[in-house]
Amino acid sequence: MRMNTFLWGLASLCLGSNAQALTKDHFDKIEYAVNTGTGTTLPYATDTLTDEFNAAFSFIRFEDSPSEKLVTYFDTPDRALKQQALQIRVREHVTKPSKSKITVKLRATDPQGFGDISGYKKAEIDYDGDKTKYSVSYDIPYSPDDINVKSLAFDVVIDHIRKHDDAWALVKTILEQRGNDLKQTVVMRTYDWEGYMTDPRFDGIEVDFQVWTPYYRRPRTAFSDFSFKGLTKDRDELDQAFQYLYDQVQASGLTDGIHTGSKTKATFKMTPGFH
Repeated sequence: MRMNTFLWGLASLCLGSNAQALTKDHFDKIEYAVNTGTGTTLPYATDTLTDEFNAAFSFIRFEDSPSEKLVTYFDTPDRALKQQALQIRVREHVTKPSKSKITVKLRATDPQGFGDISGYKKAEIDYDGDKTKYSVSYDIPYSPDDINVKSLAFDVVIDHIRKHDDAWALVKTILEQRGNDLKQTVVMRTYDWEGYMTDPRFDGIEVDFQVWTPYYRRPRTAFSDFSFKGLTKDRDELDQAFQYLYDQVQASGLTDGIHTGSKTKATFKMTPGFH
């Protein structure tokens, strides 16, 4: 009987001397996200926070200058990577090009679902108020001189991933079998501001505000959210911070009709040709 590509990837990783079965203790970082609406307080695809925005969200104090990134994903039209709980993202850091990276991410509903793996950059818990998700990520740096995020040369991206043994073991079978079928999503431009909640109970918890819009402004849509992260040993404090942030955003009255949920999922959904 033929083993599926995900199990092949895990079997390859188990051969590594540092492979280990993950437990909850390995997931030492947790990231929270709160979706928010900004259509009445910010111009479309803005790179500047307005007085209206700062007044509506006065419970957070943000720095003036954002970082800019260009983000795209790729998969086969029938989502072969997604079917194996895999995701590949290419992100150009426009503000600091040396921080550009390809990310290979593996998801599971619980830590035991990862099997024996090694070499990951981070093992993270994602929480959006609905449910907890687990992910393991591998980051591969690249130069924007080598990869054009607006028009991916898949062979070049794959060559970069191939140099990272652990990440390559996860996606090797799919990319070798389906490399000719790959398609990239629309490119998203993201602006990211760093800030802090003014409530002294959460002093020191850094909050990021992100705005995502299609780079070519088609389709004309925007996503925005607040996110913050910390150690799992701080879970109680972070839960309180999430609830406070969520309640404050709801009280702003700017949540009606906004996008909620995964920005990755929404990016694939808005891109023609994926099903």
